[in-house]
Amino acid sequence: MRRHSFTIAALLTTAGGSPVEAFFAAGCTNQHYSASDVATAIQNCDSASDTLKSNACNFGGAAMAESGGNTCESNGNNFGVLQLTRGNLPQGMTSDEYLRLPMQQQVCTWAQQVGNSNTRGGYATLANNRNVGGTPVTSGMLMACFQFGQLICKNDIAFMQSHGGACATAGNGGVRATNATLANGSANLDGNSQSICSWGGAIQNKINQAAATCRPGNDGNNNGGTECPGNGTTPNGVIPPTPGNAPVQLPPNLA
Repeated sequence: MRRHSFTIAALLTTAGGSPVEAFFAAGCTNQHYSASDVATAIQNCDSASDTLKSNACNFGGAAMAESGGNTCESNGNNFGVLQLTRGNLPQGMTSDEYLRLPMQQQVCTWAQQVGNSNTRGGYATLANNRNVGGTPVTSGMLMACFQFGQLICKNDIAFMQSHGGACATAGNGGVRATNATLANGSANLDGNSQSICSWGGAIQNKINQAAATCRPGNDGNNNGGTECPGNGTTPNGVIPPTPGNAPVQLPPNLA
């Protein structure tokens, strides 16, 4: 993958704690897809929540940043077009089996395994607040939060709230994800020292690139369906609170 998403359940580093680079998994016949293709696949998943479907093009952009749209992309711990982490694979399924799935099945499995848990906590906070400490919340930031998982996203938000909206970096007190920092709950950067701001910016670029053509439909031909970005969202714009989910209150330490 282009950037490594980590959860407390599974983290891949070398013995020295350095991130591992992406590769195409051996024995896997790679297929390449566009952001619009991934967005259409999300729309076609029964396992995808309304939140995932309403952000289908944004997640399509995230897929371009995460894997380049490649079904065989891996870093040994994260797999497929949306880089499902080893710890989130379905019980009894190996990473090789997951990588061999058609893209549609990869996406639906991803939605089933992390679609609900990763839209709670920090994701809900970002989705229902236009800014964090004065820093605008963008679609890309939301997608980075989802891909990082609840721990890093929550800690990123807390850092921004206590530093006037400044995002955590390796140079200002950010804590990179390692086995130790994930176990003790202190990580607010991923294994490549990316925050929801920096990786969110990379994802936002992909969302912007795909915005003109991303129109996922349910007929497999990108006809009809939801045009993205949806719900009045413009590329690189702030995310307005959604009446269906609001209000989400900031925890006391983030207010």
